[in-house]
Amino acid sequence: MNKQNLPLKAIMLLLIFSCSLIACSNSSSEDNPETELPEESVSLYTYLKNDSDYSILVEAINQIGYQDALNVDGAGSYTFFAPNNEAFTEYLEANKINSVINIPTNTLTQIILNHMLLGKEKMINAIAEGYNKTQAKEFSSQANIDLFVSKPNDAFIINDGILVTKADIEITNGVIHEVDAVIKPNTLATFIKVDPAFTNLYDASQAINSDIYTKLNDPTADLTLFVPNEAAFLAMGTITVEKLEETVKYHVLDGNVFSATKFQDNGELKTWQGTNITTNTGSNVTITDNIGGKATMAKTDYVAWNGIAHVIDKVLEYE
Repeated sequence: MNKQNLPLKAIMLLLIFSCSLIACSNSSSEDNPETELPEESVSLYTYLKNDSDYSILVEAINQIGYQDALNVDGAGSYTFFAPNNEAFTEYLEANKINSVINIPTNTLTQIILNHMLLGKEKMINAIAEGYNKTQAKEFSSQANIDLFVSKPNDAFIINDGILVTKADIEITNGVIHEVDAVIKPNTLATFIKVDPAFTNLYDASQAINSDIYTKLNDPTADLTLFVPNEAAFLAMGTITVEKLEETVKYHVLDGNVFSATKFQDNGELKTWQGTNITTNTGSNVTITDNIGGKATMAKTDYVAWNGIAHVIDKVLEYE
């Protein structure tokens, strides 16, 4: 009888032991569920290099020698707008360039730096509408070039239509926002086209149908532009197209780029129109026109590839 019971006891013990193991296993699984581990955090350059859709951008970064600077963890806190291969290909084809290696290194450097905001990293919602300084620089003044940001209907648009298509890609040394086009450094013409505050000047440049807009859009030009605000334009009243053209040219310094700190007391400056203006410094820079009227710079240093714009509170009069 005992001989028959022993195997049964053994079997019961084995069953109990087996159930205990299963229970322990299930308990352990519930406390520590098996999940997919997140991808290892990487630097800006490594992230781009690991994604084949940024291969042209990576080639451009290598061409200017910035791969090490963008690859160091914690070295800098970058906000980087990244054009993918489709965007870069469109840029190259539009400019009849076979490869990024055919872009002069100095030019390519400024193009890449124009995709990087100045200062600390910013998630997309932290980037303000309006002007944002980049790490690119205008050649004559060495002032940092601006991007213009607008946010219509929850979209995020840069300059004249470049769209952020993927935002807030966090990396160990900053954040990446993907864009659908290469961000060329702005010209002053871009500013007067996209900034609602400059609408009156843009409309005037289009109505004149002269070389004014062409000049403001010339990337090889060196310009300082004084933009009357809306109230100043409205106070100007109605004038002929011919006088409007001369008046607009009177607000441009051709061949000279002045940031706000470069103006001097009793500075005599010849305008594109041909008649001089006089600048004075103080808490604000003021401009005295040819008939003695005085305008004050209300906003300063909107920096483009081909010059700098300043907003003034009065239309300057040459006669």
